[in-house]
Order: sequence, then structure tokens, then C-alpha cells
Amino acid sequence: MAVIFTSINFIAVLLFVPETQYNRDISKSLGSETSAGSVQTSDPNLASSSELVKVEKSPGGKEAEVASQTDAHPALQIPKKTWLQEMSLWNELPKDTNLWEMFIRPLPLIVYPAVMFSFLTYAVSLAWVVAINILNSFILQAPPYNWKPSINGLINIPALLGNLLGSVTGGWLVDKYSDWRARKNNGVFKPESRLVLLIIPALIVPAGCILFGYGVAETMHWTTLFFGNGMVSVGLTAVPIIGMTYVSDAYLPLAPDALLLVNGLKNIVAFGFLHGVSDWVASAGYINAFGTQAGVYVAILALAIPLFFFGERVRHTTSLWKIVLRN
Repeated sequence: MAVIFTSINFIAVLLFVPETQYNRDISKSLGSETSAGSVQTSDPNLASSSELVKVEKSPGGKEAEVASQTDAHPALQIPKKTWLQEMSLWNELPKDTNLWEMFIRPLPLIVYPAVMFSFLTYAVSLAWVVAINILNSFILQAPPYNWKPSINGLINIPALLGNLLGSVTGGWLVDKYSDWRARKNNGVFKPESRLVLLIIPALIVPAGCILFGYGVAETMHWTTLFFGNGMVSVGLTAVPIIGMTYVSDAYLPLAPDALLLVNGLKNIVAFGFLHGVSDWVASAGYINAFGTQAGVYVAILALAIPLFFFGERVRHTTSLWKIVLRN
């Protein structure tokens, strides 16, 4: 079952997810006077290239006005990629690309609170799913369940449903809520409004951890484990979507490097957790291990609270930091 779903997903990504990389001059596109974190707007069509766009009130009460310096004519000269070019697995890099610089350039961005928050929340959301994926075969293929490997794969069905629910929550629902908050705020969009709905995975995922841990320890019915897995899987999509979109909104000019850093670091954490979770559960027991996971998850997602109240001031302060290497 897992092989079938993975194959379908691979083919879908191969055929329907095109390459979007173009060699653009980001500094010219955003305007020479625009700094990181100073542009927040949910609709780029609200203003033409020559208009002043009021985007957000600064902590001092003044509205930040950004003049778009983008000239539409050079963009028209960029040839549209063919379908085969968009589907290509390899793309030619600009001749002036320094691969070593590209590798180390994202690293200083970890000091930005939004980037650190997105990394931590993504890491724990992935790690807890990895824990269940590693352990479920030892549980369901042993007494009293005695499942065959082919049946064991069905535990991925609630995980898929949880991922879908998380995608809707972190994507569509958060967008609707953010739009509503912007209208209530006289049309001013604030990235921190996205963080409010983290309350949903903050409740569902820890409950799923506890349900799965107790279900295994008390040898409850297999549906208990399935429900627990599905609930934990909600966080794997909802939390990263919210966190990384928040980073993109808060630090638009730095978004590519910041998101690259977030994805790289969370994989390191998941890899390390992969090698330690079995021994941890064996020594601590399922109830203690998964109960600890639930507590850690709530503690990390609770970092959204100070970000919600002080995130705007933090963004305006960090936008003045000059810690990023040249593009």
C-alpha cells in the first residue's frame, strides 16, 4: 500500500510540479530601498509598478510606504519555459553562481526568531511522525496484533487523512482567517495573524501522541493506534505550512535562503531522532516517551505566543540587521 501511494505521489510530482527557477535580480524586483521584513502584502495586484503601497504600520505608528521599482518591460523579455524545460530534473545555474557562497549564505538566518521558530516546529512535527513510522511495525507485527506486513501498511491511511486535514488547516483555513483579520484591521495584513490557528495542531498532535502511547502500552484496539497516528500526522502538514508561510511573509527578500535553512535543519533533527527513538522507548516505555513528546510539542508551539504579541516589533528590528551575505 505504501509503495502504491509513494509511486502515485512520485508520478504526480514529476508531471504536475514544474520548475519555477528563473535568474532574477531580486534587489531590482523589490526596489533598492526595500529591506528584509519591510514588505507585507497579500495581493501584489493591489498596486501598479509606479504606485505607493501602504503595507503596514510600524511600531512607532507610522505607515511604511514602499515604492515599487519593478519595471514591467524587462520581465517581458524573459522567454517562457517550454513544458519539457519546466519538467527537467536539472537546470543550468547562472555563470556567476558561487556554490560555496550559496551553501553558507542561509546559515546566519537562524538568528531570526521567525526562522528559528519555523525550524523548531517543523522539526518536532516531523520527528514525532518518524517515531510512529519506525515503531509501528514492531508493535503491529508482534503479539497480540500479529499483523502481516501487507496489513501493517494500512496504518498509512489515517496518516494520509491527517496530512490532508493539516493541509486544509494550515493552508485554506489560515488564509481565510488572515484575510478576515486584515479586513478587521482596516486592510492591513500582519503575518502574525497566521500563528493564531496553530492552536489546532497544538491540541490535536499532543492528544494523538498520548493516545498512541497509551494504546500501545495498554494493548488497546488497533483503531486507537490508527487514530493516534492520524492525529499526529495533522501537524506534519499544518505546522510547516503555517511556519514557513510566516517566514515568507515576514522576510520576503530572504525567503528562499530562510526556507532552505529550515528544511535542511529539520532533516538533521529527524535523522538524529530516527536513530535514538527505539532505544528511548525501550528504556522509558511508551507512555513516558510519547507523553514527553506531547509536552515538548506544546512547549515549542507555545513560542508562537510571544511572536504573536511582539513579532511586529521584532520584524522591524531585525530588518535592520546586516548579517546576510551578498546575493
